[in-house]
Amino acid sequence: MVEKFDFLVIGAGVGGASAAYFLRDFGKVGVLEMEGQAGYHTTGRSAALYTELYGNRPIRALVRLSKDFLFSPPDGFTDTPILRTRGTIFAGTSAQRPAIDSLLQMASE
Repeated sequence: MVEKFDFLVIGAGVGGASAAYFLRDFGKVGVLEMEGQAGYHTTGRSAALYTELYGNRPIRALVRLSKDFLFSPPDGFTDTPILRTRGTIFAGTSAQRPAIDSLLQMASE
């Protein structure tokens, strides 16, 4: 039997699952995932910490676009918060100051 979808989402990680959730109001959604479970490769770097300083410029732009959804998901999406505000510290030696300054510069891009 061949199933037909209006939308096909590749990957069931955080991004794919979110896209599928929002597309469901507009048609039938199929999700293709090569792993045995959704979110299999989710890591602490990409899922446990929301930071607008990770990745290159397009990735940082996508992260910023997800901020409202992650901090205020739509009613009925989850019974528990997805994110909560917490501090992050970047530390280094005086020799590493240029790298830290570069992170701060990325925050304003």
